[in-house]
Amino acid sequence: MVRVAIPTFRSRVSPVFDSCTRVLLVEIEHNREIERSEMYLDELSLTKRMTILQKSNVTTVICGGISDMLQNMLQSAKIYLITGIAGEIDQVVTAYLHKRLDEPRFHMPGFKAEH
Repeated sequence: MVRVAIPTFRSRVSPVFDSCTRVLLVEIEHNREIERSEMYLDELSLTKRMTILQKSNVTTVICGGISDMLQNMLQSAKIYLITGIAGEIDQVVTAYLHKRLDEPRFHMPGFKAEH
């Protein structure tokens, strides 16, 4: 099972993970979405955000921008990170399931893919 966390703003991927107030959790099994739920992160420190992600068994985070500090915390917790992503949540989840998040339409403006 994979549990993906996506910071949200309205119906889109939030531009900055560190300051988002809501995170969508998507549970995936056998490359199919099984369940969705939402977590609220209002006014939580980065450490508390990490604790919640770990207790929620998050394995992957898909986001737009993220600070170096939070990125390092995710890496230390062995949570896979996909950054530079923008778009409507449903389209991003579908693209993730079909391994198409590398399409330019999902890149944040100014995003440069690392090779």
